[in-house]
Amino acid sequence: MTRSFRILSLCFAASIAALAISAAASIAARAAQQPPALPPGYVLPGPVTARGLAPRMRVQQLPAAGSRTFEVTFGMGDEIMSGLSEFAERNHVSSAYISGIGGLSTATLGWGDPQKGGVKTIPVDQKCELASLLGSISMQRGQVFVHAHAVVSFSDGSTKGGHLVDAHASPFVEVFVVTTDSPAAASTGK
Repeated sequence: MTRSFRILSLCFAASIAALAISAAASIAARAAQQPPALPPGYVLPGPVTARGLAPRMRVQQLPAAGSRTFEVTFGMGDEIMSGLSEFAERNHVSSAYISGIGGLSTATLGWGDPQKGGVKTIPVDQKCELASLLGSISMQRGQVFVHAHAVVSFSDGSTKGGHLVDAHASPFVEVFVVTTDSPAAASTGK
């Protein structure tokens, strides 16, 4: 009877272990399916499933065959917007997108006011980080036009953002420029 009792105990223990593993797997599967409870004011990022909410969206496929990529680095005191304009002229860039980061000593941002037809200036007269620079290069009335928006951050973590009117690098700014113009346009400057 002792031997039978041991075998029965081992079988019972194995069954309990199998049930515990199965329950743990079931709990883990349910946890993976259900998002965790969040406090009020929080949302979980995830795929956007809503459709039909951008009826004025336009799409234009841009050529990739003529794409060129540049890294433009600005040193201490360099003015970013004039430098990007000069870079585009020298390299025959008529269509591109830009992104960048770095440090600034000063900047002027702008808030677009369509009723007044211009941008309200937002002066930044202190050292800050260029947390995000996004924009485009295009041609307007036969001249290079650099259109950029920036977010700058301060030592307390606060930020300001808007159109980038001017900015001075401190100690440096890195900007990546990816052209979207065709090889013919790049060589002729059209």
